[in-house]
Amino acid sequence: MDILANLTDLFDGVPAALQVLIIFAVGIVPFLESYFGTFLGTITGLHVGVAAAAAIAGNLVALAIAVLLGRKLARRRERNRAEAPSARQQKVLARVDRWGVPVASVLAPSLLAISLTAFIMIAAGLDQRRVVVWQVVAVVIWGALFAALGLGVLSLTA
Repeated sequence: MDILANLTDLFDGVPAALQVLIIFAVGIVPFLESYFGTFLGTITGLHVGVAAAAAIAGNLVALAIAVLLGRKLARRRERNRAEAPSARQQKVLARVDRWGVPVASVLAPSLLAISLTAFIMIAAGLDQRRVVVWQVVAVVIWGALFAALGLGVLSLTA
């Protein structure tokens, strides 16, 4: 637990506003996002609500950027596409859109970054609104899960 003590000491030397900004920045970084940011903020002494809010806000910024870039790529692909998708392709996209978006969104952080998952799904032509809603749900779920984990670590070290 020396690492935790060293990390906490390092964070204690930083003004509170800067601590929040650091956790916000961690939330923006793919593969760190709301879950690691919330965990880091919690175990280093930020109030769990502040840590979660900062990390989730940062992750939502990354998500917004990914959505914009994914939409731009999807539009470009649509303009360059000479023919419409086949009936089979439309059927597959419809099924993935209907059942796959919630599952992919919530489980994505175990394999990919949340923002990367959103970019891929939107660029592939899935319904943007549905993707964004489920990605936001995933950001909050994973942030809350790692807030609880951070609190658990703190309770073990106290």
